[in-house]
Amino acid sequence: MNGYIYSIALATGCELDLFTWLSKHPGSNQQQIADGLSLSPHATRVLLLSCCAAQLIERDPDTQGYFNSELANHVLVSDSPLSMLPFIQFNQHVQLRGCLHFSTALREGRNAGLDEFPGAGKTLYERLRAYPQTEQLFQEGMGNYTRLSPQMIEIPEFAGVKHLLDVGGGDGTNAIRLCQQYPSLKVTILELPSVCTIGKKNVESLGLSNQIHYVEADMFKDPWLFECDGILMSHLVEILAAEKILYLYRKAYEVLPKNGLLFVWTLMANDLETRGLQAAKAAMYLFTVASGEGMPWPAVEHISLLKKAGFDHLIHHEAQEIDHGAIVAKK
Repeated sequence: MNGYIYSIALATGCELDLFTWLSKHPGSNQQQIADGLSLSPHATRVLLLSCCAAQLIERDPDTQGYFNSELANHVLVSDSPLSMLPFIQFNQHVQLRGCLHFSTALREGRNAGLDEFPGAGKTLYERLRAYPQTEQLFQEGMGNYTRLSPQMIEIPEFAGVKHLLDVGGGDGTNAIRLCQQYPSLKVTILELPSVCTIGKKNVESLGLSNQIHYVEADMFKDPWLFECDGILMSHLVEILAAEKILYLYRKAYEVLPKNGLLFVWTLMANDLETRGLQAAKAAMYLFTVASGEGMPWPAVEHISLLKKAGFDHLIHHEAQEIDHGAIVAKK
């Protein structure tokens, strides 16, 4: 019942830049923090109590000064390489806001949380085209989220791929990390036009335009006319209904040459669909807001769909500690 306190304390502390400020002024007292954040003394006490209760910051009982928790210093400080600030902001203003319509979505069988974002289209991704700042926030947030999962780029089978087709590759975070790890790798990212604009800037800023190319296309409607020996679907299939996943798996099978590899990196519930918290959150968000049809499908379901698509050599890399998994399918 009281769980919302954690998410509101987290989001508010990030919005007011408390954690970044404390990283530069550790051990500050209440008045110093109030002055630094331009808050009243009483407002500051309420904020600090909330963030201490959420174990985001700590107070020294002797000096009465405040310090970030170890985790806050890693992921809640703006200039940290692992900063999660954009994703936390997206979580607060889009995911949480939309998921308040969860019961309506269940009763009516539609993503009712999308009513919070009026516009054309039946999915959040279509609606975001009319909200460019929110779309930018979404892409930055997903990039943050992806960078916290080193297990994906550590999949050993990537080492043998020469040309990777990244379907729905977003702002290029995965392609960038893979090209930095494998300097001879070429990546083609298939994305919608508005996302391509965002991703190209990231790729160009890192000097990787010779390795990474964007192609504007609809993954369902347009053909995949690329000579690739690997295809990546990262944080994509959990958005979709099973029949749409099967369609993409069959499309990948048709495009790949013999011995070509399909890499699926996705949120996964356990096979009994009884845990974990991140999988449940994603299921609620995807059903209520994003698409109205997806969920973190268990590995056993992906394996069945991949076999139906024609793949017969499958390797499952588990990452249950973060409610994820990778499946490498060979043609």
